[in-house]
Amino acid sequence: MRTDHERRGDVPIGGLLRALLADIRLLSRREAELAVLELKAKAADLGGVGGLFGGAVLTAVFAAGTLIAAAVLALAIVLPAWAAALVIGVVLILVALTLLLVGRARMRALGPLAPTETIETLREDMEWIRRETDRLRATE
Repeated sequence: MRTDHERRGDVPIGGLLRALLADIRLLSRREAELAVLELKAKAADLGGVGGLFGGAVLTAVFAAGTLIAAAVLALAIVLPAWAAALVIGVVLILVALTLLLVGRARMRALGPLAPTETIETLREDMEWIRRETDRLRATE
């Protein structure tokens, strides 16, 4: 039985180059698919973080409204209701800060948004292509 190496010796260089180009096209398509999958996964993670930041902003807006109401009531000093409004405003600010800090921590935990796995495999593929073309040139 003949080895792959012996069989390749019978194939013209044009056939080897066509096979190499077909492999490169297939590999490129697979790398693009991998990049899309990786970016979709990162986008899903980012969506949760965005929700936390949105919650922090919304809570801060409510807190600002409550603190403004507390300031108005404090200036009027008509009723002790201003103290209750002040307490609610402080609680809302604490909630907003908590959401902001949790969101920031999760954003940092995500790491870089670039498709790092795809970039690494592309580097490996380029090295493989270089080796194969050098090997084919050496057999000519």
